[in-house]
Amino acid sequence: MKISFLKVLAAALLVAMFGAVGPGLGDDYLIIKKKDGSTQKVPLKFPAGEIEAFDVESAPVDRDEPPGRPPTPAAEREPGTILPGETPTDEELPGLPPSSSPFIQKDPEARRPDEERVVPPRGPGRAPEGPKRTEAPSDVVGRPVTGPLPAALPGGRGTFSVNVYKLPENVQALPDFSAFRPQTTLTADRIDIEPGKTEASLVGLPEDTDGMGLRFVGVFLVSGEGIFRWRLQSKDGSRMHIDDKTLIENDGIHEVSSKTGYVHLAEGVHTLIVDSFNSKGSPMLKLFVQPPVGPEQVFSISKGLAGWKEPEKPYDVLWGQVYFIPKGSYPEGPDFSRLSPIGRLIAPDLSISGDKGFEGLPARANMVGIRYQGFFNVEGAGVFAFRLATDNYAKLTIGKDTIVEVAEGAKEGAEGKLGWAFLQEGSYPLGVDYFHEKGEPRLELFVTQPEKEEEVFAPSRTLTGYAGDSGKLSLIPAFVYFLKPGTKKLPNFNKMSPSGMFFTKAVDYPVDRGSTTFPGVPQRERWLGLRFYVKFSLSEQESGTYGFRVVSRDGSRLIIGKKVVINAEGVGKVNEESGKMDLKAGSHEMFLDYFQTTGPNGLQLFITPPGGEEKIFAFN
Repeated sequence: MKISFLKVLAAALLVAMFGAVGPGLGDDYLIIKKKDGSTQKVPLKFPAGEIEAFDVESAPVDRDEPPGRPPTPAAEREPGTILPGETPTDEELPGLPPSSSPFIQKDPEARRPDEERVVPPRGPGRAPEGPKRTEAPSDVVGRPVTGPLPAALPGGRGTFSVNVYKLPENVQALPDFSAFRPQTTLTADRIDIEPGKTEASLVGLPEDTDGMGLRFVGVFLVSGEGIFRWRLQSKDGSRMHIDDKTLIENDGIHEVSSKTGYVHLAEGVHTLIVDSFNSKGSPMLKLFVQPPVGPEQVFSISKGLAGWKEPEKPYDVLWGQVYFIPKGSYPEGPDFSRLSPIGRLIAPDLSISGDKGFEGLPARANMVGIRYQGFFNVEGAGVFAFRLATDNYAKLTIGKDTIVEVAEGAKEGAEGKLGWAFLQEGSYPLGVDYFHEKGEPRLELFVTQPEKEEEVFAPSRTLTGYAGDSGKLSLIPAFVYFLKPGTKKLPNFNKMSPSGMFFTKAVDYPVDRGSTTFPGVPQRERWLGLRFYVKFSLSEQESGTYGFRVVSRDGSRLIIGKKVVINAEGVGKVNEESGKMDLKAGSHEMFLDYFQTTGPNGLQLFITPPGGEEKIFAFN
């Protein structure tokens, strides 16, 4: 059999152009019909069923090279020049996220219009990190951006570099712009495009904006730190990235709508990318930002952002880690250990009330949890009363002890709940967990120091109790016991541990004194036990028979040595009992026990020395 030279040459050319055709891969062709009516067959190297769409991309024409000249070797081209058929690398297209398809990509994490995105803090100056999250709330997203971030592009810090693209017809969602070559590149200070105002914010857009894609890339400076609220408004698809996270997603074809996202930004330089496309008609794209304190405004990349400055004395404020809580019921409060904070804020004290919301958390009030932490100092020692007023769930801890806890569903306008702590001289860690469901938030923390008026608690102010030498200043120590509600008789304090103590000059608390509390146990009006302890010595001249009288509302008992001198039992009434005892020269111990249920209270101890007149018992 003879084979003509022309057939051999044609076969060689096919192998050179497309490689050897194996079984099953040379049977399908892509048929290209030219304008002159002729066709061209291109063999497929994959099954035809895998084709979803295709497009033609033209390489830029090099005016310095004549038509028909062989392609310039890659090593000799200008950086970023890519010819048809070549695959761009990350170095050739810096910072533009690669994709498996050059056409339309659906976002697998697209959100509903009413949902917000939050990105946990990152980098230097980020909020204190809690335990690792094991169950994230549904609106805490922060999807990583694939590929490297853009470097500072022309214009540098404080300027957007804007790539303008012509997209395929009937575009339905944001494409992967890394697969397209921009028609032109513009610069802008802000993203503020709307019909009739286009030229004022972005000069140079094409007249035909149908099928137009835009990518804004820039870096900006943040002074201070804090939680920032971003709002992206667009007609048709838009997406916003902060640093390496996707913060806002509003893809698809739609009328003008907005979506918001929260992110904690540390002091320093940050990267911002905004992608958008316009299917038909006039484009609409605006980016707003609201700082930790202040109103919402159109974001200006040249001005940057300002948050709050770290205080000169970090231990004089409370640091609050902020959480966005999934919808649900939390009668015992949310489990913060299973959530990740979105950022942090600071507070000199806890006096949140009214419609102002949370200072440092812009425009967000519902389903918010905050974990405040700080330290405070105590001089001396004593029983301190803490009052926690809240609209929902809140808990106060000092060290590892829970001082007061308010259950979910606290009544509006309530005075709050009291808790007591016996604190000695030193420094203490304090924490307040708070959950706000809806409406106007309320969280107030007050403290009452021994023998002082109640005030708003502030970690910058040192709490003062009784001085360390109080027991040496002829004062009577009183041990404090917190009794169970419903206690019907004077307990045996020998079998109980005191909850604290205070000092007094005399046992003189008349029933009609105008107060329902004892100065050393502030704010405690019910279910209270006291034991006054006195150790004294008598000389030979002072020995003799002493008379004692106790007036109390509820029960009391006077014990000297091991003898019960007075036993005044009775609940809900004023008891008055008297007794006598011979006291010899030497040392003696005396205990005056008292318990209070509800209602008015009072306790007085009178003493009549041998040959003397009755008087209030006191150390002189």
